[in-house]
Parts: sequence; structure tokens; C-alpha cells
Amino acid sequence: MIKVDSLLYKIDQKLNKLSTNSHQRIQVEDKILELNNAQIKLIKQKLSGFSTVPRLGIDAFRKRYEDLQILIEDYKDHPLDLTESDSTLNQWSTDISTLLPKYMFYIDSYFIASKDICTDRIIWTNMELFKHGDVQFLLNNEHFAPSFEYQETFSSISKDKLSIFTDGSFIPSKLNIMYIRYPQSINKAGYVMIDGQASQNVDCELADYLEDEILDLAVQNLAMYTENASAVQNAQFRIQTNE
Repeated sequence: MIKVDSLLYKIDQKLNKLSTNSHQRIQVEDKILELNNAQIKLIKQKLSGFSTVPRLGIDAFRKRYEDLQILIEDYKDHPLDLTESDSTLNQWSTDISTLLPKYMFYIDSYFIASKDICTDRIIWTNMELFKHGDVQFLLNNEHFAPSFEYQETFSSISKDKLSIFTDGSFIPSKLNIMYIRYPQSINKAGYVMIDGQASQNVDCELADYLEDEILDLAVQNLAMYTENASAVQNAQFRIQTNE
């Protein structure tokens, strides 16, 4: 966990020109806004590209997995009801907008299904979410078609609806999803928020070693807004060299 006071202090360090005693006066609420934007951007950067490697997912990349492990919600904590949404395609859907903590990115899922006298069988979905235009091809391809016997199918997302598909011979019920949630918003006591409530101290819940990466992203934006060219260049260099 990264202390909000540490983040705010180091933002001033990176933006102010100590050699000339030139200081930038930026309101604390503006710094908080950019810190929250920075942590969202950092998460997106960490996840960028991981799903392009078939059947591996985030778990196959140790650094990404460890960086974001605090945000991963486990399967067993989030059972969702499935309802039939398209009988022609044997498509069943559930609303992921109801998930708490708030859903951000999909990782994997499975559901419970029954066929004849065989009940409570686990059917795994492919970790890669498929495009809607590929559904008909996948349903008619023996390598991807839903199978109760092989315990696998595929899934897609549209308008906050996660959909899975069957071959019409088995009935799904509960779906369990693993996902990355939104991080809690960083905040600092001492000002009135846009909703009229008094702000409270809330630290960044990401790992301590990610502090510099969050700071560089926040400082880059703040420096651009205040036309601090040297701070922009320094932040860009640090972002490019972060590993």
C-alpha cells in the first residue's frame, strides 16, 4: 500500500524547480484526480497484450500477476445467474455490471451445467473473449464448439453482458467469474468533493514498488497542464525506462 501523503509530497518534488526555488501551486484535488487517472492507466498498461497469447492469460506473466494480484477477484466469490438470451444460438447471459467490487477486466470463468442424469458439471470457458462476428464459425467448428463431455465452451462480452454458449444438449446455471476490479480511489482529507462530501484519507492499495510508475504518469499530465516542459521530459524519460 502506498501512502497518499508520500504520493503528494513526491509530486511536488518532481514538479518544483528546487534549484531556482520556483514552485508550482497545484490544488490538492487536482493532484488527487491525476493520481487516480494514473493508477487506472498503469493497470491498463500492465494488462496490455496479455490476452493475445492463446490459453495463457495473466497468470502466465509473473510480473503482471504479482503487480496486480491485489485487484484479482476469485471465482468462488462471484456466482452469477445465467438466463437464456438467444435460443437460436443457445446463448446464455449474465449481467456483470452488478459485480461488487466493480468489474474492470475479464480474466476467466466457468459455469455449472447439467445434462440428463449428469448434474453439477464444471464447464470452462476459453480465457480469450471472442468477437461477436466469430460466434457462428465457432459454433460450427468441432475444435471450438461447446462440449459437455470435454467440459469447455467460449464466451463474449457486450453491453455489460457476459455470454456463454452451449450446444443445446445441456443446461447451464451458475457462472463463476475471475476478474480484475477497479482499484479504490486515492484521496486526501481537507477539501470538498464534487458530490459535496468532505474528502477522507485513502491510500493507494497497489504494491509499494509501483509508486514511481504511478507518480511518473501523474506528474507527466500535471506538468503538461501547467506547461512545465522540463518536468514533462523528465517524466517521459522515466516512463520509458520503467521495467
